[in-house]
Amino acid sequence: MRINRSPEHLNDEMLLAYLDGEMSTSGIRAIRDHLKICWKCRSVLADLESQAEATSRLLTANLDSKIDRSVKAKEKFLRWRALFEKQRKYFARSQPPLVLNNVIRVAFAQSEAGAPLSLPV
Repeated sequence: MRINRSPEHLNDEMLLAYLDGEMSTSGIRAIRDHLKICWKCRSVLADLESQAEATSRLLTANLDSKIDRSVKAKEKFLRWRALFEKQRKYFARSQPPLVLNNVIRVAFAQSEAGAPLSLPV
């Protein structure tokens, strides 16, 4: 980016590039020289710095909030899954004997009636 060495004021684009370090060494030197003598550009630069800092704080706070919500959602899901697994194990332990008992009753009933053993598919 070429910087005009005239006494004109620096535009916001130049000042933002200066803040971000996106300039050549000679460009940075030229802006520093201008800022030494121009209070108006120093004031604009200070405003841009405070705006960038406020934006950064907001983005960081918002990101932390989303991370907190994500962690809480994950913890809630893991508690639910543990409860589900516990209930499933209990169901698996208690139910097969009942199902097996019914199958055995049907088999005996069919064999006593002289019918061939057939299980529903």
